[in-house]
Amino acid sequence: MKISIKLIYRSALLLGLALIAVSCAEDTSAKKEQYEELFHQVLDVHDEVMPKMGDIPEISKELKAIADTSSTAEKYLKAEQKLQEADKLMMDWMHSFSDEFVKNKAKVQKMTNEELQQQIEALQEELGDVKAMQQAVDFSIENARALTNK
Repeated sequence: MKISIKLIYRSALLLGLALIAVSCAEDTSAKKEQYEELFHQVLDVHDEVMPKMGDIPEISKELKAIADTSSTAEKYLKAEQKLQEADKLMMDWMHSFSDEFVKNKAKVQKMTNEELQQQIEALQEELGDVKAMQQAVDFSIENARALTNK
């Protein structure tokens, strides 16, 4: 009988320790959800801009053709340069975002709340960057189209 009481006490003690360990474990689900939401907001802006990128080579070609035959070539060449800068801005942003966030996405599941908070802050900054890139692309395309009357 003594053995079974000791066994019960040990089992109860182990169960209690296990419950304490589980209750002390950090709940990161809210931070992970916030991270995921921000991550998708950034991607949504990217997804709005990406289809427009295919227009840049054609518009650029039109601007160069007009500049070749215009006495006021400078404004067309400047608009074409802005298109190229916007294209480079998008490409640079995509590489940076991929290196910093996409390639490390699996690590998010193992992060602490503090690490997640740092990533959330970085994503908030990234959201500002992607919106600035979107504005640059939109402006350069709108300006170029106004010059080509399309």
